[in-house]
Amino acid sequence: MSDRDPVRKPAARAGDKLALLLGLVPYLIDEVRVSVTEAAAQFDVSPEHMRTLVAYLTGTGEPGPDGLYLPQGLFDIDWDDFEQRDVIRFRRAPLDEKPRLSSREAAALLAGLQAVAALPGFGERADLGRLMAKLARGASGEVSPVSVNTRTADALRETVAAAVAAGRRLRLDYVTTRGEREERDVDPIRLESVDDVWYLRAWCLSREAGRTFRLDRMASAVAIGAAQQHESSVDDAGALFRGDAGGLLVTVEVPASALPVIADYLGPEDAVEYVGDRAIARIPLAHRGLVGRLATRLAGVGAITHPEDARAAAAQWARAALAAAE
Repeated sequence: MSDRDPVRKPAARAGDKLALLLGLVPYLIDEVRVSVTEAAAQFDVSPEHMRTLVAYLTGTGEPGPDGLYLPQGLFDIDWDDFEQRDVIRFRRAPLDEKPRLSSREAAALLAGLQAVAALPGFGERADLGRLMAKLARGASGEVSPVSVNTRTADALRETVAAAVAAGRRLRLDYVTTRGEREERDVDPIRLESVDDVWYLRAWCLSREAGRTFRLDRMASAVAIGAAQQHESSVDDAGALFRGDAGGLLVTVEVPASALPVIADYLGPEDAVEYVGDRAIARIPLAHRGLVGRLATRLAGVGAITHPEDARAAAAQWARAALAAAE
């Protein structure tokens, strides 16, 4: 056991070692120069194990035309840096065809990372910034600037996020799905974003039940004291789009394999019937305005079959979307 590595981890299986090496090579190329300790922490292995992997790499590479491994086809590192300074730096990495993201693929990933960075608790993480910089740098072409609009005022979202994190009760000035303005005292459970809309799942003291509140319907949110723990069904998957009454029951038909696209709308007690390879789901919605949002999930894979006014609302939403795109 090395003095620099007091804890010996179990030997890796062959498949695990191969997967680690496949990830290690592009990492070392991208980092250019990295310490053994940093590389070991990145891959959750001991420094001694990392030294062994690097030494193993120097005996591998690309075979020549006759199948033999020649010196110019092998990985080579700066041995002075490695042995004297415990630093890894490639002098030669025989990869003629490095996999590259297209500029469009990189832009899509950057947009997703920007959305993640807007989530509470992620904005201050330095690793997200480093990852976005690597994506932009490693694309095969120039990546167009990307900006994701979170739609909700940052100050309000930060207030709600802080209350969730600290377990504080909130007093909401809120506009309901019926257009009525009410004051609600709630104990927050979770803050989340779906399709670029922020929702607060909470226990509503006025209704004595779990409820979901859209942040863009909040005129204000003020912390008023310590929150309490409650037994609530608001954490169920389908609870996100349920309101006080759940007054609209919509029937949806999709291929059974496509059920995950409407998972956010389905609760554990919602009825799903299977007919051959098709699934028929009955989903209670908080209000008619959510029909269009549900229709976006069904585009190209399924349809709303009942009631007729929900089908009409979905058709109206589609016509409005097409008109806006012209």
